[in-house]
Amino acid sequence: MTEELFLEIGIGTRCRRIYERLSGEMDAIYKDENVNMSVREFPIVYCVLHRGPLTIADIQKLSGLSHSAVSQTVKKLVSKNILSLNPGEDARSKIVQFSDEGKRLIEKLKPIWELSTQVMVGVIRECDTNILEAFGDFERVLDQQSFTQRYWEGKKRTEKTDIEIIPYDVRYRENWRIINQQWIEKLFKLEEEDIVNLNDPEKYVLDRGGEIYFALLDGEPVGAIALKKHSPTRFELSKMGVIPQARGHGIGNLLVEKVLERYKARGGSELFLETNSSLVPAITLYKKYGFVEVPAPEKTPYERADYFMELQAE
Repeated sequence: MTEELFLEIGIGTRCRRIYERLSGEMDAIYKDENVNMSVREFPIVYCVLHRGPLTIADIQKLSGLSHSAVSQTVKKLVSKNILSLNPGEDARSKIVQFSDEGKRLIEKLKPIWELSTQVMVGVIRECDTNILEAFGDFERVLDQQSFTQRYWEGKKRTEKTDIEIIPYDVRYRENWRIINQQWIEKLFKLEEEDIVNLNDPEKYVLDRGGEIYFALLDGEPVGAIALKKHSPTRFELSKMGVIPQARGHGIGNLLVEKVLERYKARGGSELFLETNSSLVPAITLYKKYGFVEVPAPEKTPYERADYFMELQAE
């Protein structure tokens, strides 16, 4: 498969792509097994099997589908004589349950679903991440605050804040250390290479031909990044950090863009970075700007470094 284009902005698109892929294969299996069933009908049939008889409102709540989608699918299944509608306690509600034909269909579906479950369990086990747990976590976060609410809050923050990227200033020497030390110590441990670079940026970055930039949010330093020089054309993107309170403003993007601007202005032909594979958001950001994974070098000054990237040549 080609490199993923949509990343965070297209999670919905990617979910739909996976759904269409799996539903197409499952519909083909139903057809080959000579079963009168489709993936679109699956949520309704499965809900009634495991929790039924149910009202349409019950099915809607269990499946997460819209009332209209549930009603239309139930109507179709009734026309296929798989489900039947019977009066409920409330004259306005209808109880959805299996017809005799539907019960016979279920007996054909059970072994198909059992084997399909086994296959999907195998797929999940081959993955580095349990997708069911990931979806549960993702939905939990969105239940706490919807995407829409987060969007408009983000817009307000953007409109109210003034972000500026400036070159190294001795006034912010201590901020250089604090900004980077906070994320390193939270996730890893400070190493010797960290200590010398953070305690004396002039000697170990600037005096060797490198550059350091700060992100100021409303005049306060909240992010930092370095462009370290290894040769006249070989540079390293290093020590990028943003304090937790300032995240959500796109500061990481602005810092990387500044380093890329300076790297190109200085006629660089090689720009690399060293990071850790657990830092998925950072790796995703670097990929967005054209960095690709490369084999590990023979030597690295960082014990935590296990993921290496270079800027892809244009």
